[in-house]
Amino acid sequence: MPFFFVLVLFILLLLPVGPCCAFGDLGVAVERVEDSGKINPCSYCGRLFNVGNVRRDGETILENLVKEALMERDIGYREDAKQGAYIHVLVYRFEERKGGDFGADKPAGAGFHMHLMEQGKARRVFVFDENQEALTSNLFNIRKFFRRGARWVTVEQLAREGIKDGLDYLLEESQ
Repeated sequence: MPFFFVLVLFILLLLPVGPCCAFGDLGVAVERVEDSGKINPCSYCGRLFNVGNVRRDGETILENLVKEALMERDIGYREDAKQGAYIHVLVYRFEERKGGDFGADKPAGAGFHMHLMEQGKARRVFVFDENQEALTSNLFNIRKFFRRGARWVTVEQLAREGIKDGLDYLLEESQ
């Protein structure tokens, strides 16, 4: 019987350590900026951004997307966001498309900063600011066009891409 416990301990020590062990549970904080039409500096990283419209439920959607993306990476999240390391999202634009999947009068657009915060300072910063473009406007986006199913996406789908890319970047050194 003691041999069994030693064997299990040995196997556990040999298992690869994923990014969740480097950070543990991360806090998640999302806030919005309201001064539409103004250019503001980010109070966390100092980068400038042009404030647009943020949907009423934009913060809630982004918070849920961040939590979902963390869980997909086997990283837990805490509700007490500002204790220890946490992901801070500052959303300054979150605009839904006008139109349908195959034709849009106005494309979806999202703009936000993602900060990996530790001890009250931004350790890493990721900026996502994109309006979906028609393929005819920019042929260099052909990969995105087909990855998105050759359709106009919703702002939530666009933000999901940004959150995924942001977490890939913010957490890359822990992997």
